[in-house]
Amino acid sequence: MFSYILRLHAPTDTQSDEFFRRFKQTPGLHHAYNLQGVEDAEDGVVVTIWDSRDAAEAYLQKSELRKDVDKAYPAITRTMYNVRDSK
Repeated sequence: MFSYILRLHAPTDTQSDEFFRRFKQTPGLHHAYNLQGVEDAEDGVVVTIWDSRDAAEAYLQKSELRKDVDKAYPAITRTMYNVRDSK
């Protein structure tokens, strides 16, 4: 399995909710968690777990949704991780 963590600082809005709804349908995506900061509601984190690195990279390289997200939130960051263990 493979993971990336997406971070952004922006108000939650209907557009971000719609992006996440569409994202959950992505082939190869095993789990996705949309987190909102407790002390700062504009602190957003999305934790993704993919079936494989290839699946994550296919989304990152080819997805129109990814392009839409990056355009709407230009300060977004993604950090890649290999999943070493899980429960």
